[in-house]
Amino acid sequence: MAPSATQPLAGRPGGGRRCRGVGAAAAGAGAVAAVAAAAALLAGISLLHSRIPLALVLGGSKLPAIRGAALPRSAAAAAASGLASPVVAVLGANGRTGGLVVEALLKAGARPRALTRSGRWIPPGGGSTIPAGVEVGQADVTDAASLAAGLAGAVAVVFACAYSRGGSPPRDVDNAGLVRTARVVRDQGIGRLIVVSSCAVTRPYAPVGILLNVIGGGVLLEKLKGESEMRGILKGSKSTYTVVRPGGLKMGPASGFAKLEFNQGDTLVGGVQRADVAAVCAEAALDPENRAAGKTFEMYEAAGRNGLLPWYGESKYMVGGQMDCGRMLGTLLDDEAVTDVPGFLPF
Repeated sequence: MAPSATQPLAGRPGGGRRCRGVGAAAAGAGAVAAVAAAAALLAGISLLHSRIPLALVLGGSKLPAIRGAALPRSAAAAAASGLASPVVAVLGANGRTGGLVVEALLKAGARPRALTRSGRWIPPGGGSTIPAGVEVGQADVTDAASLAAGLAGAVAVVFACAYSRGGSPPRDVDNAGLVRTARVVRDQGIGRLIVVSSCAVTRPYAPVGILLNVIGGGVLLEKLKGESEMRGILKGSKSTYTVVRPGGLKMGPASGFAKLEFNQGDTLVGGVQRADVAAVCAEAALDPENRAAGKTFEMYEAAGRNGLLPWYGESKYMVGGQMDCGRMLGTLLDDEAVTDVPGFLPF
C-alpha cells in the first residue's frame, strides 16, 4: 500500500574559456568587487536545512528518461490520461528549499514524497494540513536501510539535504549521505537523481569558498567529494544525475525562468530565489526528454551575476533569458564537454 499523507513510510527514525590578463589597477578593483560579491553571497546563503540560519548553500551521455510512459505535465493531464502521477521522493523536505521542491513537484503534476528524518513534514506555509497528493515518509541519509525503504517505488529523487549544526557533520550528510543515496538509486533502478549542491564547490580559493569552508567545517569540500563519487556510482547504470548549484539563496517569490541564468564551469555566482531553485529541480525531475541528464550547472539571477574571482567574466557556457526551463536545460552541455574553463590565475 502506498504511504498516505499522514502515515510515514517504513524506515528507521533519524531525521573557456581562456582568460585575459589584467593590469594591477584593474585586478585591485576587481578584487574589491569579488570580496563584496562574496560578502553579499554569504549574507544571502543559508543551509537547506530549516534549522540552520548560517549562510551556506547546498549549493555524460543521455541516459534513459524516467521509467514508464511519458510524464504528464499537470495533474489534470494525468487524470485525463488515466495514468498515475509519478512519485518523486524529496530528501530534506523540511528544509526551506526542500519544502518548496515538494510544492513545485505537486504543482507540476507529480506525487511528491516528502521525506524527513522524523517522518513528519511541515508545509512551507506552516500548519498541519498536508496537501492532497503529497506522501509523507521517513528517511535518514546517514542510514542505508532507511533510505532504501523511503525511496522504494520512486521514479526520481531530489537530494535537498544539508548538514545541521549540532547534528551530523558535512562529511556524513553532504558527502556520505549523497553517496548512500546514489547507491540506493542505482540498486533500485530509480530513473533520476537531482542533487541540490552549491556554487563555488570547485573554487575553494575564491573568497566565498574560503568563507563557507571555514565557517561550515569544509562543507563545500565535502559536497565536491560526494558529487564526484556519486557520478562514479551512477556511471553505466540506468539512473541519471543532475547537479544544481545555486548561488546565494533568497526566500521570496519566484523570479521566473526568464530572469535566471545557468552557467557551467563554476565561475559565476549571484543571488537566486529558493522558489526558482525548486522549480528547476522539478523540471529536471519530470522533463519527459530528461534534458538535464548528466549535467552540472550553476544558477542565479542574471541581473545580479558576479565572477567568483575578479577575472571571471563572461562565460561561453552561460544560458539564460528564456521562458522555457526545459530548453535551457537542453542547451547546457554534458559534463564531459565542459573543459574550457579558467583556473585560479588570470593567465
